Amino acid sequence: MIDIKQNPLSTPTMLVSIALLLFGSNIYNHQIYGHNFAGDESATFLALMDQIQTEMDLINTNLAANNQSLAKEHLNNIDELYTKNIKKEIAERNERIANEITSVINETNIAIEKNNKDISSSVENFNDIIGEAISVRIDPDATTNATIHALHFANLINSIDLSYADALGTKPMNMSAMNMNMSNDDSSISHGNNTNNNSNSNNNNTMSDMKIDHGVSTMASMSKDTDNTSNATENGTVTNIASYQTAKKLTNKAIELFNSTIKQNIPSNATENANAIESGLQQLKEMIGSKAPYDKVMGIIHGIIQTNMQEIFNLPLKTSK
Repeated sequence: MIDIKQNPLSTPTMLVSIALLLFGSNIYNHQIYGHNFAGDESATFLALMDQIQTEMDLINTNLAANNQSLAKEHLNNIDELYTKNIKKEIAERNERIANEITSVINETNIAIEKNNKDISSSVENFNDIIGEAISVRIDPDATTNATIHALHFANLINSIDLSYADALGTKPMNMSAMNMNMSNDDSSISHGNNTNNNSNSNNNNTMSDMKIDHGVSTMASMSKDTDNTSNATENGTVTNIASYQTAKKLTNKAIELFNSTIKQNIPSNATENANAIESGLQQLKEMIGSKAPYDKVMGIIHGIIQTNMQEIFNLPLKTSK
């Protein structure tokens, strides 16, 4: 789980206000969803590697299209994702792999500066190195843990939320996505908070013991972004092409992950939920492809996909320590 220290809420009134946001009140015509799942370091790492690979693939795509500026934006995204702490965690298992990732990133920067049109071989090499990083960083028993796979998928879906909101020039209305966004720059993956495979343990969190994210802590602070959010909701206008490309690519990756891994872990008595997720993923792809308003995309993510994932796998909500 990405470790973020939060200050406690000072008054019961503020607790009620934010709880209402998390559990479905309509503010500025947005449905707010609070899928803030408790994390797992393996799941978090896997989703992070997905994001890094996605950005590298998009660098190659944009260089081939002779778009240096977009390629550079995706490289900047990699720099933000592959922090010193992440490199350190990989180096603790295998220093060579950590250094090779850095080396390929540096080589890619040079390729962008030279406007190389084809770095496909470098991307292939990079993907192989990321595969090695996963193999040394993820414990073998985690690779067969259904809950870890589910959390990996849920993290990836939240990343789509973040990217699409950024693409439309608005802030994500999902509290857990804001939490992830606040932690990207310099946080490490914390240890010792693994979940059990298909566990039902301590999963009935109440409003009083839920951890409230402070990406938006009061109604007043949310109001500062009302105009910006409303415009993005009504128009669905893309203002950040790089983030839009990332959202589309991550959606394809999420669909691949669902088909290759998540599906086979879904029990037979949850067929209806599985069908809902599958349908939701297709709707998500179509909506992002058509540049749908943000609130509609968020509704699919947190009203269909994440809700059904939680029901199937009993994903634990993040609670206060």
